[in-house]
Amino acid sequence: MTNNNTLHHNTGDHFPLSDQNGTDRSAVNLTLTRQFAKKKQPLTADKLANIISGHYKFLASGGAGGKWKTILLKGLVFGIYDGGEGSKGKQANFEHAHILSDCFFNDLALPFSNWCGAFADQLNAAGIELSHSLLTDASLVGVNFSSARLCNADFSRADLREANFRNADCAGVDFENCDLRGADFRGARLPNARFPGTKLTNVKY
Repeated sequence: MTNNNTLHHNTGDHFPLSDQNGTDRSAVNLTLTRQFAKKKQPLTADKLANIISGHYKFLASGGAGGKWKTILLKGLVFGIYDGGEGSKGKQANFEHAHILSDCFFNDLALPFSNWCGAFADQLNAAGIELSHSLLTDASLVGVNFSSARLCNADFSRADLREANFRNADCAGVDFENCDLRGADFRGARLPNARFPGTKLTNVKY
């Protein structure tokens, strides 16, 4: 089924729990989150290469398998990784990072990475592996997640307007309170994904 303009009456069947309210998010200051990230120096290609190298070593040495927790401090959300402990390298951390659209993430493997509060509008992340990653409160407007593997990632409260999820694996993804207006989910896998409190105007599916 494709819907390019208005929502059909059975949208809730396609986007589970979208007919329910999300949890109260009034304590999270998303405006401050965006400003905080945008004031940072943008991520450079060299730094990204170092982050990728360190993350691969982290995963290979036992870093996978942990669980994410979040804490709220003065309106900002921060991620805490509990469980997986890699003995080498360093876990990829893009928390509150400023990532420009010319920084390519397509086809990278970054499961169990932290993107909490990142500002990364228009990013090319086609084919990326972000399973079990934390992307809460991130600004991801127009991001290309086509054919990405996003299983069990947490996007809660993220701004995903016009994002491209075509043919992406979104099994178990938490989209609670996300802004998904105009997002494209055609061909996406959505078993056990959650959508309470989401904005779905003009979503394509």
